[in-house]
Amino acid sequence: MCTLKSYIGGVNSLERVFVALGTNLPNRSRHLSEGRQMLKKVSSGEWLESPIYETPPVGPEGQGPYFNQVVSFLYSGTAEQMLFYLKGSEFILGRKDRGHWNSREIDLDLLYFGSQTCEGRLIVPHSQITNRQFVLVPLNDIAPNWMDPRTGLSVGNMLASLLEKEEKLSFRVITSEEP
Repeated sequence: MCTLKSYIGGVNSLERVFVALGTNLPNRSRHLSEGRQMLKKVSSGEWLESPIYETPPVGPEGQGPYFNQVVSFLYSGTAEQMLFYLKGSEFILGRKDRGHWNSREIDLDLLYFGSQTCEGRLIVPHSQITNRQFVLVPLNDIAPNWMDPRTGLSVGNMLASLLEKEEKLSFRVITSEEP
């Protein structure tokens, strides 16, 4: 269940959403590009996107490195509608279920939905934001002062806190269309 969304004159208000994109199967640039295109279809404006980072894999050994990125935009639907759209987009873009933490064509994770908090099937803010450099680094690029409604900390402060606890991972900025 999510906190109530704001309504103005019976019309949904716009919410700033943040979505993490990730892929580690061949044609990584294409997978991210297609993911961004799907998200632009529901964007109501103010589009922001981080650089694309190549990051070490998390999960079972033998996986290739990931391309990760965070995008943000205004959206006029509900958090539940956004989750449904993200899961449908993953399916349309060819994501196959290989199990938790395994390789994937595309992963679209809802990080924030305005200042709303949700519990249940949809957990917003995403429950692992504070533990993932591959999310916090690109998120910090586009919204270092964004305040997490659960922790009360800015993205920049969450990243600094994480880097005090663990070694900074080696990320490479992708500057051109690479596979």
